[in-house]
Amino acid sequence: MSAKTETTARSNLVKNNIGKVRKMAVRSKSSPALMDTIVKPSVKAPIPHCQHIIDLSQGESELKQAIQALIRNLFIDWVSPTSLANDLCIDRVSGALTNAVFFVTVGKQRMLLRVYGVGCDQILDRQNELNWLSRLSHLNIGPKMLGIFGNGRFEEYLPSTTLTKDDLREPAVSKQIATRLFQLHSIVDLYPPNLSSDKLQVWQNIDQWYYALSTELIHNLKNNPAWKEQIDKDLCLVQLRNEIDLCKILLSKNPSPTVFAHNDTQYGNILKMNDTNELVVIDFEYAGYNPRGFDLVNHFCEWMYDYHSSKNPATMHYDAYPTQRQQISFLTSYSLDHVDTLLKEVDDWKMACHLFWALWGLVQASQSQIDFDYFYYSMQRITAFRAELNKRVRK
Repeated sequence: MSAKTETTARSNLVKNNIGKVRKMAVRSKSSPALMDTIVKPSVKAPIPHCQHIIDLSQGESELKQAIQALIRNLFIDWVSPTSLANDLCIDRVSGALTNAVFFVTVGKQRMLLRVYGVGCDQILDRQNELNWLSRLSHLNIGPKMLGIFGNGRFEEYLPSTTLTKDDLREPAVSKQIATRLFQLHSIVDLYPPNLSSDKLQVWQNIDQWYYALSTELIHNLKNNPAWKEQIDKDLCLVQLRNEIDLCKILLSKNPSPTVFAHNDTQYGNILKMNDTNELVVIDFEYAGYNPRGFDLVNHFCEWMYDYHSSKNPATMHYDAYPTQRQQISFLTSYSLDHVDTLLKEVDDWKMACHLFWALWGLVQASQSQIDFDYFYYSMQRITAFRAELNKRVRK
């Protein structure tokens, strides 16, 4: 199927479902996550901001005082000074792999605090993220940004429960996620990419992360004696550069329509609203223009992880990847038509997905302070990438 035919088919599907989407689209207290691609962006008030920095290395008491001062600076009228001083509770959320995330509560008032991880500038384009968050906010999608500071932000708290790894396998839940992804992907019709300036996130990030590793961060990794031998034996950056170029060539022959992609739909980034059971996709740090097949297969790959495991949360469980029957069920909910085309796109872009997160993991391993075995995670993804690449070379 030609790209033009596929784009037309997708646009027709949006139009055929437009009434259904609109009913679920507009943000309210019970439905903050969805959108209708023809809803006009709303006008929002400026978001409070300052340049304060939160130092996560300080003690609990000092951290609490720093957050109190930050809240007073950004949200003068949020709660009374007395309540802020006496009743502030800060609870860290487990499972976050890039940032430190906290619930900030005073009485019945609650916000979510996100403090960017050390070295995030190496893996994320914060300006790109904020640009997309602004667009999404105007479309009433996702939690509202309440305030921005030097190394993080406050977000609206949504009364909800985070999905678990087992939830992803539930047929009804899986179908809802597919619907949400289709709606997010359709944002490309409202905000089409500028072909001269908007690059695909997958290649932009892969090239940026490889460059950072090959020129600087590899030395940080080799300073760890436990990793040095495996880096020299199994990683081989020169070989990896050639493999990246080959991957690009192979995928240029198997294009997938460009969509607005979330790029990180792991279970921790999907909430179930307490009052409606609707699903909300959150955390758009890696979002941007990408091939549809990349975003779909990325979700399938997340079936293989349990980030709350009592053993090693970084372990990839190959046998947990969705079966073809489970993939078809998901993709049928995503789009009633062209399931065979979608299956092929998913299979084609799997190697790029493994490569993307392998490099991300190496960058994180070189500098992140979050308690997660990024190096082990990345070496598994490198192995999976090379297996997929070799499979395609042999075809």
